[in-house]
Amino acid sequence: SIRDWVNLAALVEREAGQDKDRPLVASVFLNRLEIDMPLQSCATLQYILKTDKFVFSTEDTKVESPYNTYIHTGLPPSPIANPGHASLAAVLDSPETDYLYFLANREGETFFSKTYQEHQRKMKEHGLS
Repeated sequence: SIRDWVNLAALVEREAGQDKDRPLVASVFLNRLEIDMPLQSCATLQYILKTDKFVFSTEDTKVESPYNTYIHTGLPPSPIANPGHASLAAVLDSPETDYLYFLANREGETFFSKTYQEHQRKMKEHGLS
């Protein structure tokens, strides 16, 4: 639906540091939605906690809110941001991938992984664990 499109594009808007990464970030979220896996979007935690924190604690991920995509599957109840054209287009034109994970470093680079083990390794490599 248009509502879901805008809602997902808002997550992409807040998660992707660069326009070139937006289609792959959208792909990760679409893959997770397909298998009913929590989206685990840090952007939703930023929205709930009204913070720009880069790394969140385990306690942060447990905050009760319908917007908490760490504890609730599916999309949040409404958009958490105003998505731009690049994010809206990314959701419509995301490539088919096997990616289920991504992480961004403080320089705005985004790294994608197919497995949790690969994701954990990349987190350690980039000092984000």
